[in-house]
Amino acid sequence: MTKRKYKKPCYYCGGQACSYEHIPPKLMFKGFPCDSITVPSCKAHNSSKAGDDQAIVSAFLIPLCNGMDSYSWEDDVISAIQTAQSSFERAKRRAVDIPLLKNPPQALKDLPNVAYLVPSIHIRDWIRLLTAGLVYDAVQGFDSTINWPEIIVWSPDWIAAKEPASLDLEQVISMMKKQNEIHLPLEQLNWESGWSAHPNPYPSVIYAFQVYFESNQKIIFRHRFYNRFTWYACFSAAQETIAKLEGKLAK
Repeated sequence: MTKRKYKKPCYYCGGQACSYEHIPPKLMFKGFPCDSITVPSCKAHNSSKAGDDQAIVSAFLIPLCNGMDSYSWEDDVISAIQTAQSSFERAKRRAVDIPLLKNPPQALKDLPNVAYLVPSIHIRDWIRLLTAGLVYDAVQGFDSTINWPEIIVWSPDWIAAKEPASLDLEQVISMMKKQNEIHLPLEQLNWESGWSAHPNPYPSVIYAFQVYFESNQKIIFRHRFYNRFTWYACFSAAQETIAKLEGKLAK
């Protein structure tokens, strides 16, 4: 017999929940005294992606760790790096630590290495899951009108690569130019600050998000990790969902 606490549907697919998922993954806040947002989840959208969580958190932190001698990070970011460093070795086959540029010019030879995710780690799906969990938390229910696997997800800070490999400088410049053409107008929107765990919130430097409501029932989430990496998620939702999201943000 299904336990009462699992009678709610999975936050992502609407199927039968069998556990709870932490939104964002609890791994991200290891070492920080904060609470967690949790949502009901089926097995496919919780425990089976634990390896992805480790790889993606490592991919965020490895380049920051590599740049610690050259850049000044916030105290919380330094703490997160120090706590996670022992796990970088375990994640090295999925978050590959390599130079951004091959044959860099002299002026760029000191750039810290970055971390490329192998093709089996789908960071865009990970962002979709995160967004879906936050929406479920606000609505306290599953919106079947949102097709989460198909929502638009994009980042100005992430270089998409078919395989872990350093890039030519011209490739990076071209990618950054295209990304900024989209990113800069989005930054000028009137974003509303999102909520956090309660009563002890997430460290805002580690993770925070904002929301923008467009016309025609479109919503954009802006996720910010370690005060360095920005990801956007854009989708349409039912008017009832929008109203509940607006109510959550107004609290």
